[in-house]
Amino acid sequence: MKSKIYVNEIGYRPEDRKVAVYSGKDAVTYSVINETGECLIKKESRDGVFNTSTEAYEIKLDFSEIKEAGSYAVKVGEETSVFFRIADDIYKDSVKSLMRFFFLQRCGTELTEEYAGIYAHPVCHNTLARVYGTDVFKDVNGGWHDAGDYGRYIVAAAVTLAALFHAIENDESLLKTNMQIPESGQPVPDILAEIRYELEWMLKMQDEATGKVYHKVTCAHFCDFVMPQYETEELIVCPFSLTATADFAACMAMAVKFYEPYDKAFADKMAEAAKKAYAVMREIQVPGGFLNPEGVVTGTYEDKNELDEQYWAAAEMYKAFGDELYKNEFENYVNQQVMHGYGWEDVASFGNLAYLSTSYPTDSKIADKLRNAMIEKADALMKKYEANNFEISFDEKDYIWGSNMYVAENGSHLFDAYKITGKEVYLEAAREHVNYIFGKNPCNVCFVTGFGTNQVLDPHHRPSAAVKKAMPGMLIGGPDSGLHDPDAIRDCTGLAPALCYTDKLLSYSTNEITIYWNSALLMLMAQVLS
Repeated sequence: MKSKIYVNEIGYRPEDRKVAVYSGKDAVTYSVINETGECLIKKESRDGVFNTSTEAYEIKLDFSEIKEAGSYAVKVGEETSVFFRIADDIYKDSVKSLMRFFFLQRCGTELTEEYAGIYAHPVCHNTLARVYGTDVFKDVNGGWHDAGDYGRYIVAAAVTLAALFHAIENDESLLKTNMQIPESGQPVPDILAEIRYELEWMLKMQDEATGKVYHKVTCAHFCDFVMPQYETEELIVCPFSLTATADFAACMAMAVKFYEPYDKAFADKMAEAAKKAYAVMREIQVPGGFLNPEGVVTGTYEDKNELDEQYWAAAEMYKAFGDELYKNEFENYVNQQVMHGYGWEDVASFGNLAYLSTSYPTDSKIADKLRNAMIEKADALMKKYEANNFEISFDEKDYIWGSNMYVAENGSHLFDAYKITGKEVYLEAAREHVNYIFGKNPCNVCFVTGFGTNQVLDPHHRPSAAVKKAMPGMLIGGPDSGLHDPDAIRDCTGLAPALCYTDKLLSYSTNEITIYWNSALLMLMAQVLS
């Protein structure tokens, strides 16, 4: 059902702010009805405001006074929104599904029908992988398939786990969530058992002799839209990279405290791996950063600025181990420039949080500099939030490849400012970024598969395509005004930036999924909904 009234399609918690958006220029009378059609409130709106991102006028319709649990819709004349619910636990199912996605992305193991349903498959990608350019073969079995393809990439893995660790810190109920995985019911919480599956693979990607970390393991080419056991081309371990090695060090250092209560030997192994990686990361200086070696055309995760990875690594190493070397190196970076970012390419905000939350001594001037920069970052986002009728911190230039990750990332930056200042305006703004993801967006789509009325049906995701049903609990990329694939060019040419989305299998630039988009959303939801 497509409507000119945009709402969070799964719903709202009773005390949440509730604002729908209507596509129109002139003030309207609007109402809220329940599932029997009874009118509960009737109000007058203001005139619409022009939105440069949609190139249209939109009107905000506030119905925050509706708090009683139930099913509702917003009406303007004969136009009716989708029905949505109000309930305390409105996000419970979506959070669990977003978490279970990681299990369904497991590589190198059998997923049985008992746990994976129609996405079950036998063991995949369990052969030894050739180290690129050599006759050396290495066991790198395990981990999660990264995205709509079956590659496994260290930089993507590290930022995914960082966001999941922060989600756990902000919402400890995640530790109690039964993810319905084979490890359920054991002393280790399901989410930590699932994260460990990825950590074990990451450890295999470190060279035992040098401590350097290989960038990725993939085949030379992307396979067809088949289940993972049918990708049988030779696996290739691609060369070391500074970004992979620094991210690895940061992630392993973060992980230590989570596993020490359950498995001290495993925690010690990660601590040693982190220290080895940090000690050698700067030896892998490659002009322009990592690029695919000749003959390999799978995802690159290239990054021309490798300072933020070192920045993050220094902060996490200091938080975990308290060595003055790490502290001094991080503070030197900050004295040059405070950096930000919760994505795979820009990771520095994880470093800022690490320094500000360590139990070891910190420099008050450095800490103040970080806090002030984080507030300044949030204030810049607030200006965009206030100017965008859909209440996200985007302008027309921000709808880029993976835009939904940046929606979630920006929400986390706003939450940072709330934690520092206590000002509710930042928290309220951050929550609206969640509403956008779940349907309050001009594409009129719930961007998490399996949820909402207007669902994503054909994501760029090989298992979903193979079984002809979208795997639930995946955050898809969202609008990309760059029109980077043929389907996007065909369906979105001439559209406003915020509308450049198409629900097509081959639209990898708007309709793919990745592990770190899911974790970015989980991190935001844990912050603003707990």
